[in-house]
Amino acid sequence: MPFSRFDLGNTASSQAKALQKIAELIAKGASEPAIVRAARAITRDCDARDDRCELEAIYDAVKHGTEAVPGLERGLRYVADPRTSDYYVGAARILTECAGGACSGDCDEHTVLTASLCAAIGFKVGARAWGPDPKRKAFEHVYCVVAGPKKRGPWKADGMLGMDTSTEQASVGWQPPRGSVLTYWIEDG
Repeated sequence: MPFSRFDLGNTASSQAKALQKIAELIAKGASEPAIVRAARAITRDCDARDDRCELEAIYDAVKHGTEAVPGLERGLRYVADPRTSDYYVGAARILTECAGGACSGDCDEHTVLTASLCAAIGFKVGARAWGPDPKRKAFEHVYCVVAGPKKRGPWKADGMLGMDTSTEQASVGWQPPRGSVLTYWIEDG
């Protein structure tokens, strides 16, 4: 299903269902030929097994743009969904829309595209929902997380890096301030 529309309530249950839908789109996107091809093109200048370079290349391509993927030259521009509903679009559809001149989406699309590209070249990825209040399960934002390194990498981390391409101040590894989180890890097929 390349496109879905849901009217979401503001309950923890409805938000968990939305995150699950995003995770399903990521899992599907990771094995789509157009996404695998795009991920390989984006990371072609990285040395073999240089996980950090690959993550930075994908992050920069989605956030700022790349000449390696037609339509993604200026990156995926952030634009909000309508107030009363959320749109969920698969990664291949996002790239098709980009090639057609409509390269934009909200944090859901940023998450789906970034995570699908990372998963397509072997990273374990997840979709993380975040809300500012650690005591309430009310989420306002979603972003990609990556378990790293794939094997043994050049950096030391707590095993997970944020890949939030829709937040202006973010960079590879950045995550929002402490709050309430819910993470769906994409299982290997």
